[in-house]
Amino acid sequence: MRVVPGGGPRKGSVWTWALVGFVLLVLAAAALGQAGYEDEGLDRIKGGPDPIERISETWQQWRGVFVWIAAVSLLLVALKLANPFRIYDSISERLLKRSLLSVDELLKRIQEEAEAATENSQKEETVAEEGLLAGLAEVAEFADAEQVPAYVLTVNDLMLDNIRVTLKRLRRFTESNADRYRDYMFSVLKGIKTLTEQSAEGGVSSGLAVDIREYFADDKRYQAWRKLLGHAAKRGRHQEIAHAFLLFLRDIKEGRPLAVPKQTAASAVAMALSAAPQTPEIPKAVSEETLPALQKAAAQEARDFCSFVQAGGAADGTHAWQFEFVRRQRQIPLRNEAQRMFAVFLSHERKTLREITKIRMLPCRTWEHILHMLGAESGDQLQKRAEDKLLSTQEIVILEKAFLQTFAKREALGHVYGRDKDAGLMMDLHVPQIRSQTLALLRKLYQAEPGPLDDATQTLNDEETPQNNQVKRLIEHYVHHRHDLPR
Repeated sequence: MRVVPGGGPRKGSVWTWALVGFVLLVLAAAALGQAGYEDEGLDRIKGGPDPIERISETWQQWRGVFVWIAAVSLLLVALKLANPFRIYDSISERLLKRSLLSVDELLKRIQEEAEAATENSQKEETVAEEGLLAGLAEVAEFADAEQVPAYVLTVNDLMLDNIRVTLKRLRRFTESNADRYRDYMFSVLKGIKTLTEQSAEGGVSSGLAVDIREYFADDKRYQAWRKLLGHAAKRGRHQEIAHAFLLFLRDIKEGRPLAVPKQTAASAVAMALSAAPQTPEIPKAVSEETLPALQKAAAQEARDFCSFVQAGGAADGTHAWQFEFVRRQRQIPLRNEAQRMFAVFLSHERKTLREITKIRMLPCRTWEHILHMLGAESGDQLQKRAEDKLLSTQEIVILEKAFLQTFAKREALGHVYGRDKDAGLMMDLHVPQIRSQTLALLRKLYQAEPGPLDDATQTLNDEETPQNNQVKRLIEHYVHHRHDLPR
C-alpha cells in the first residue's frame, strides 16, 4: 500500500470508508422519503405546501447528480483499493526480472564479488594516519596494473550472447536497478577487453572461458555487437566503454595485434622521426566526428613520449598536437575551442600513459618532459600562460601530479627513473627542480585565480585519494598556506 503524504495508510482508509458511508446514507434517506409518503403527510399537515412532495420533487430533480456522485465515489474507492501504480511497478519489476533470467547466474557472482571487495576495502580504511608529512609518500603508492574481476573469467560463448541480449532488453527500462545491471554488463565487457590486451602484451593465454577471436569471427555475432555498442556509444553513461570496445572489435575482426610489440629505444626514436612528416591535419574543433582522431593522436603521443623518455633524450615537439593547441590560444577567436581540444587530448593521453606504464605516476623524468606534455616551448612561456589564466583543468592536474609525486619514496620513483646505477643520480638532479618549478607555478595560479586550481585539485583528489583526501590536504598545505618544503 502506498503511503499518502500527510497521513498513514490507516488514516486514508478511515476517510475512504467515511465517504462510502455518507453516500449510502444519502441514498437511504431518499429511499425512505419515498416509502413514507402514503403513511404520513396529509394526516399531520393541513394546508400549505406539502414537504414530502417537495422532497420528492427535489429528489426527482437531483437524482441524476446523486447517482453520478455515488458512481464516481465508488470508482475512486475501487482505484484506491486496486492501487494501479503499485500494479504498474509490480509488472515493470516482473518484466525486468524476466529480462535478466539468462544472466542470473552471472549477476549472482558479480554481487558476491562486489560484497567481498567492499569488505576488504573497509578493512584497509581502518589503517591509522601518521600525520601530514608522513602521508606524503602514500600519494605515489599505486597498483601496478588494472585488476580484472574474477567473474570475467567465467564468461563463455553462450553467456556473452546472453549479455548482448540482456543489454538490448535493458534499453527500455529506466529504473535505478536497470542502471545497476547495465553497469554490471559493461564491467564484464571492460574486463574482457583489459584481460585480452594484457595477455597479448605478456604473450600468455588470457584464461577467459571464451576465445574472443573465434567468437567474433562469426559475422552474425560481430554485426549484432556492433549494432548494440554503436547505439550505446552515441548516448548514455557507458559511451567511453562502448566506443573502446567497438575499436577492440575492429582490431580483432581485422586481425590487428592487440598489444604494441616492445621496441628498443633507438628503433622507437627512428620510427617516430620517420613517421613525423605524415602527421594528419589537426581538426579545428572537437565534435563527434573529430573525437576519434583526437583520441588516436593523444594515444600515439603517449606512446611516442614513453619511447623518448626511455631513450634518455628530449621529446620532439615539431609535430606534437599539444604545441599547435597552445599556438592557437594566442588567437582570441580560436582560444576557447583550442582549450577544449587540448583538455580532451591531455585527458586521453594521461589515460593511455597509465595503460602503458601500468602505474598512476607520470613518466616524466625531467622538467623539460613536463613542459613537452603541456605544449610549452620553455618555462617562461608556461609561466606567462599561467599569468594570463590560460591553463585548463587538465594542465593544472598534470602540474599538481608532477609536484606530488616528487615526495614519493625512492623505491616508488624507481618505476619512473629505473633502477640502474644512474637512476639515483637522475633523481637527485631532477626531482628537486620539478618540485620547485611546479610549486612556483601552482602558487602563482592560486594567487591569480584560485577557482580553476581548486577544480583541478578536486579532480585529482577524486582520482587518486577519494577516501582520505590526501591530495587536497597536501595542495592546501603547500600551495594555499605556503608552508616550507621539507628538506
